[in-house]
Amino acid sequence: MTMKTNIMLVSSLVVIILTLAGITYTYTRIISHHTVENHQQNLAKEAGRIAELWLNQRFKIIASLAKTLEQRPPAQDAETLMMLKMIMEAGDFSDVYVGLADGTMIDGADWPPPLDYDPRVRPWYKRAISENDLSLTRPYLDLTTRKMVIAVVTPLVRNGRFLGVLSSDIILDTLEANVMDLRIGESGYAFIIDSLGTVLVHHNQDLLMTTLIQDTEPGLSGFSDYFPQRDSGSYSYVAREEDRMISFHKLVDTGWYLCTNVASKEAFALAKNTNMLFAMRMVLKILGILALLLFLTVGGFALIFLISKHRFEAIVSGKDRDLKGEIIRRKELETRYRTLFNMATNAIMLSKKGTYIECNKKAMDMFGLPRDKIIGRSMLDLSPATQQGGCSSVLTQEQLAKDIMEGHLDVFKWTFKRADGTEFPTEIGMNTLKLNREMVTIYSIWDISKRVNAEQHLRQAQKMAAMGEMLSAIAHQWRQPLNALSTYIASLTPAFYNQIITKEFIEKLVRESDSQIQFMSRTINDFKEYFRPSKNKHTFNVMNSVKNAFKLIQPQLRQNNIILDLDSPAAAEPLQVFGYENEFVHVLVNIISNAKDAINERQANTSGQKINRLINISVTRDTDMVLLSVKDTGCGIPRHLLDKIFTPYFTTKGTAMGTGIGLYMAKMIVEKEMKGQIIVENLSIGVMFQIRLPLSSPLLLPAEEPHA
Repeated sequence: MTMKTNIMLVSSLVVIILTLAGITYTYTRIISHHTVENHQQNLAKEAGRIAELWLNQRFKIIASLAKTLEQRPPAQDAETLMMLKMIMEAGDFSDVYVGLADGTMIDGADWPPPLDYDPRVRPWYKRAISENDLSLTRPYLDLTTRKMVIAVVTPLVRNGRFLGVLSSDIILDTLEANVMDLRIGESGYAFIIDSLGTVLVHHNQDLLMTTLIQDTEPGLSGFSDYFPQRDSGSYSYVAREEDRMISFHKLVDTGWYLCTNVASKEAFALAKNTNMLFAMRMVLKILGILALLLFLTVGGFALIFLISKHRFEAIVSGKDRDLKGEIIRRKELETRYRTLFNMATNAIMLSKKGTYIECNKKAMDMFGLPRDKIIGRSMLDLSPATQQGGCSSVLTQEQLAKDIMEGHLDVFKWTFKRADGTEFPTEIGMNTLKLNREMVTIYSIWDISKRVNAEQHLRQAQKMAAMGEMLSAIAHQWRQPLNALSTYIASLTPAFYNQIITKEFIEKLVRESDSQIQFMSRTINDFKEYFRPSKNKHTFNVMNSVKNAFKLIQPQLRQNNIILDLDSPAAAEPLQVFGYENEFVHVLVNIISNAKDAINERQANTSGQKINRLINISVTRDTDMVLLSVKDTGCGIPRHLLDKIFTPYFTTKGTAMGTGIGLYMAKMIVEKEMKGQIIVENLSIGVMFQIRLPLSSPLLLPAEEPHA
C-alpha cells in the first residue's frame, strides 16, 4: 500500500468522522430539546398528581359529612354547628356551611350573614344544583374572608326531597401553600389556569381571575390555541430576551391545567442530570479530539499510524468503554440524589453508620432546625424518649432494625420531636445505595399528623352520626322518672287541701323525687362519657366496656323486645387490654346496634311469624388473647358481601339508614389502634362477630399513650 493510498484513506476517514460528528450534533440538539420537554412535563404531571390527591381528600371529607347530614337533616342547632366546625378543622377549610332550601344559612365559621343575604342566589349554591353531584366551583370572592376561594359543593337530598346545599371553602392561598410549593431551578415556578387560560393560582396575586396567561407576555399569544387541544405538553417562547418554557398537565376532576414556567437554560441544566445528554456531549468531544488528532497525523505520521492502527483502536475502545461506564455510574448516582433533593415534597435524609450526613429543605422545615443542627445527629437524637406505642424509642428502634434485617419491614411509623418540643407522627420509607464507594441509608419521611387527626375526627363523626338514635334512648330512659316526678308534683295540691302534708309526707316526697333525679343525672353522665373521645391509651377491663355498652344500648333493645345474654369469663382475674376505652365501647355499641337491626329485618321478612330475638355476648381467654364474640339471630349477611362490610362507606342498609363507616372504624380501632383482629362469619341463624385482643403486658400497666 503506497503513501498516497494511505493519505487518501486517512483523509476519507477524517471526512467520514466529521460528517458523523455533524449528524450526531444535529440529532443531539433534537433529542436534547425533546428530553428537556419530557422532563418538565413529568414535573408538571407529578405536581398535578399531588394537587389531585390533595383535592380528592377534601372531596371524601365533604362526601362523608353530606351522608351524615342527609341521615340527620341539618338545622340551626349546636349539633349541626359542631359537625361543621369539626369538618373545617379536619379538612383545613376556611369555612363549612349549609344553605337550606328555605333560604336559611348555617355557617360553621359563625359568620352572621346580612339581613338581605340569600344563599340560593350565590354561585356555590347554583353550582351544586346544576351539577347535582359533588363538584368544585370556579374561584370567587368570599364575603366572610374577603379572599379568593374555591368551594367543594354537593346537594343534600333525603328520600327524594331536596334539603339544601353543603359547601366548604378552600382559600386559594391554602391550595398554593399545600400543593404549589414547587421550586424549579432558580426562577421556575408552578401555577394553575382554567380551560380558557384564566389564571386561578399564581405567585403574582394581581393576575388572579383577571388575566389570561396568553396576555401576560407577547410571546404567549399562540399558547391559547395550543394547550386546550392536549392533556399535557410544553410550549417555548421568548420573554424579555430570555428563552422560557411552559409545561402543563390537565387535572382530570376539575378540568384545570397545572403549569410550570422555567427558563430554558435552567430546564436544560436540570434535565441533563436525569438523561444521557451529558454522556452524548462527552462522546461528541471525543469524536472532535479524534478528528483533530487525525488531521495532525496526516502526512509524516501516516505510516506510523497505519502500523499502530490495531493497537491504537484497541486502547481507544477500552478507554471508551471505561469512560462510558464511569459516565453512566456517576449519572445514576447524581440523578438519584438530585431528583430526591430537588423534587421531593417529603423530608429526605441520608445516614451513614446511624448518623445523618445530608438532608433537604423539607426536612429542615419539618423539624424546625437548621441543617447544621441535623447533620451529625442520629435518629434517636431527634426523637422523644417514648414512642406512641408506650415503648421506649431505644427498644423500638432495636426491634425495627431486627425486622428490617430479616426483610419483614421497609416502611414503618415513627414519632419525632420538633425544635419546639412538640411531637409529631411520621411514616418512613428506607432504602440503601452506594455513594462514593460507601453504603448510605436514605430515609423518606412523611408527616402524617393531619391524616392521624382526620382519622380521629372520623371516629368522632361516626359517634355524632349515632347521636340521634342515642338521644331517642335518653328520652326513653327519662320517660318513667319524668312521669313519677309529675305524679309527685300533682299530689301536692290535693294533699294541701286535705291537710295531710306532714313532715313524713314531705321527706318521702323529697327522697323519692331526688332518687328519680339522680337516675336521670346518671343517664346523662353515661351518654356524655360515651360521646367524649378518649385522650389517652390505657389498660382497661374488657368486661367493664361490655357492661358500659350494654347500659347505653339497653333501652333500644328493651324497646325492640330483644334479649341480650352475657356469658362472663370463668377466670377470676380481670381481662385487661391496652387501647382507647371509649372508642372500644363505641365498637361494641355499633356491632350490637347492627345486630338489633338484623333481627328486626329478619322479623319483617317472616310474614308475622315470631322469631327468637336474642343477642349473645361471650368473653373468654385463650392463652394470651381475649376472645369476645357477639352472636345474633338476625337475617345474616349475603355471602358475596362478607368481604366488603369493613370497606369505608359500604352499607347494606341504604344511605337513608347507614353511613357505611361504623364497621370500617371498628376495624381501624381494633386492628390498628389495639393490635387485635375482628372477623365476621354467618351462622346457621344469624351472624357472629369475633374480636381478638392481646392481653395487656404488666410492663404497660402504668404507661399511657397520648392520642396522636
